[in-house]
Amino acid sequence: MKKKTTNYALELALAAGATTNKDQNRPKAKRICVGIDTALKTYQAARKVDNSAIGPVANLYSEQGLLFYLEKQCEQAEEVVAVYEAGPFGYVLYRKLRARGIKCLVCVPDSSKQQRKRRKNNQIDARTLTSNLSNYLNGNEEALQLVRVPTEEQEQARLFSRQHDQLVKDRKRMAAEGNSLLMSQGLGSYSNWWRPKAFSRLQQSLPGWIVEMLQVWVDVLRKLDEKIQTAKAALAKRWSGPRPKGAGANSLVQLGAELLDWSLYTNRRKIACLSGMVPSEWSTGRGQRLGSITKVGVPAIRRIATEMVWRIIKFQPQYRPVQKWQPVLEGSNRALKKKAVVAIGRQLMVDLWRWQTGRATAEELNLIMVGI
Repeated sequence: MKKKTTNYALELALAAGATTNKDQNRPKAKRICVGIDTALKTYQAARKVDNSAIGPVANLYSEQGLLFYLEKQCEQAEEVVAVYEAGPFGYVLYRKLRARGIKCLVCVPDSSKQQRKRRKNNQIDARTLTSNLSNYLNGNEEALQLVRVPTEEQEQARLFSRQHDQLVKDRKRMAAEGNSLLMSQGLGSYSNWWRPKAFSRLQQSLPGWIVEMLQVWVDVLRKLDEKIQTAKAALAKRWSGPRPKGAGANSLVQLGAELLDWSLYTNRRKIACLSGMVPSEWSTGRGQRLGSITKVGVPAIRRIATEMVWRIIKFQPQYRPVQKWQPVLEGSNRALKKKAVVAIGRQLMVDLWRWQTGRATAEELNLIMVGI
């Protein structure tokens, strides 16, 4: 019995050695595309070897398992390219794959195909990502909408900026809940009702039970006020040097955090499109039809630029786009005023890009500078 067991083990060893030699002698593929569907505790990965069909989806139950899987692919191909969708897991996986010499891309989530077929699961997502990645690498740039991955320093700056914005949103939401209570009891609407002076006057005319309910929100709202002021001061400290009057240090810091790096954009069209302040278009043949702005850029950039415009209108009336739209701004048509603000904001984004990248000076752009 012992002899049979030994012979069986020897046969297994010989078979394994033969398989290893066979894999080593097999020619490497030129490229393997891997689409990864990420989840909290699991990963689904599908691969496509050169021009062959997409293979079965591998279910991986840890990050280490995924890394080991991709390293095995590197042994079988000259180039391995992976892609996954941007989401709540950030860019940690991207950086780990890059550190191991694996080319990785991050794309915008797209479920249009799954919605059309009314079927969606992790395996379908992984296979779709693999197919789109292969098409993208073969020249179809529309197959994937890539995300510009920030450095760790850029990501930290953006997180600080977005935390400030989230605090402001939470304050606005909670203040609206208190105001809704007052309106529901026929007591009218009050702005900034939780501030000390306003609330001290308000509570003198309110029933005790309403004051008790409002007091719960007052404590939280005043704490939010403190946190927002601290966040604003921290953002302002990140800016040094001159700036256009009316732009605001906080706004410029937040704008830079969302853009990551002004020098990444090579022409005025790209920086204007990033704010989403360009007209939509529905044209065919010789006919051209332009509509409202696309709003396909980063919403935070569009909001910051719009806030800047209103201050620029007040503090820099000599700014050329402001002078161009001055008759509209002085008129009474609110719809036209909005269009004017959008047009000025689009040009302001381009001019800030020119100033930040050294393509034009503040004097050439007719901008008054402060903090010099």
